[in-house]
Amino acid sequence: MVSILSKYILRGVIVPSAVSAAVVGFFIVGSTVRAQLKNVLDLFPPEQIQLIDVSRVALFALPALAGYVVPVTFLFGVMMAFSRMARDSELIAIKAAGIPLKRIILPVLACGAALSALEWVVIDVTAPAAYSRMARMVALEMPLRFTLDMLPTGTMQEYGDWRVYIGRRDPDGTLRQITVVQQDQNGGANVFHAESARLVRDAEGSVLEMRNGHLIPADPARHVTFDILRQRVPAPKTAEIKDSVNAMNLRTLLEEEKKLGTLFRETGSLPVAARWREVQIELKDRFAFPLMCLAVCVVGAPVGARTSRSGRSYAYAAGLLIVGGYFILRKVAEPPLLLPTLPIVLIGQIPNLLLFIWGAWMIARVDRV
Repeated sequence: MVSILSKYILRGVIVPSAVSAAVVGFFIVGSTVRAQLKNVLDLFPPEQIQLIDVSRVALFALPALAGYVVPVTFLFGVMMAFSRMARDSELIAIKAAGIPLKRIILPVLACGAALSALEWVVIDVTAPAAYSRMARMVALEMPLRFTLDMLPTGTMQEYGDWRVYIGRRDPDGTLRQITVVQQDQNGGANVFHAESARLVRDAEGSVLEMRNGHLIPADPARHVTFDILRQRVPAPKTAEIKDSVNAMNLRTLLEEEKKLGTLFRETGSLPVAARWREVQIELKDRFAFPLMCLAVCVVGAPVGARTSRSGRSYAYAAGLLIVGGYFILRKVAEPPLLLPTLPIVLIGQIPNLLLFIWGAWMIARVDRV
């Protein structure tokens, strides 16, 4: 009977957790996708961003957001499950059957512990790999896929070290009334204007084949008229892949922290200090977020069980207060000054510790509902 009850409780937790994850994940992932794609809008026109690009960025962003989404949605799932059982008098029936409410909380705690272990693996292994893949895709793969003949017509655009104007584009891909401004090594510019042009691809890249045009070099006296002129197209601009802490696993972060700490003590450099603190804060979060899954369910289960007939609004409001309080504590517990890394990591566990203490006190009193 206890095993059947445990499965029943977990099923009641999983459904609202999944719904909450879908809603919360949609908004958080959406904002992340917009932020990432904003970095490439200066490199090529936004109309060239395809649905598959958005989908891939969203997929790669999911593991990095697990530290936020999973604990929050699991808390709402626990709160809603126990709140429903309280409203339907199922908790009273369970107590009448001789099963203490402390016992039915155990499967939720076990599930929270399993989620904490799984999240540790996701944050330390999957998330850095996914972030690196996303950064490479946004900074290199997407810009390199963009070719000169994809430029919008009617406006001057940058492509590599060229500035290009395309009057119109024929259905067969022919470019009409094209102007290319090419900087030379002496600071001047060569201007190419042609009635038509086509992009020809070869083993070395792309060549712009211009027909019936004029070349106006930096020295206007050397004006040239041509029937056909071929110019090697420069590579499109790409973004720099930054050395982000999000792309580092725990081992790499610890090595980086040790190196930066030594360098700061030797030089006292403020940029080094800023980078050192960034790594320390990331380490704090790497150790704190996995335990958040267990901490929130320690609180969520007894609070949900005590909702009695207050309804869903109470459960949502209580869940929001717990989540809001957690992240406020997380921000308050962030040291304003440079400290050794170990104290910063330990201070980062204060929100989890407070939730554990509160939850333990609530669990001790849960059978009084």
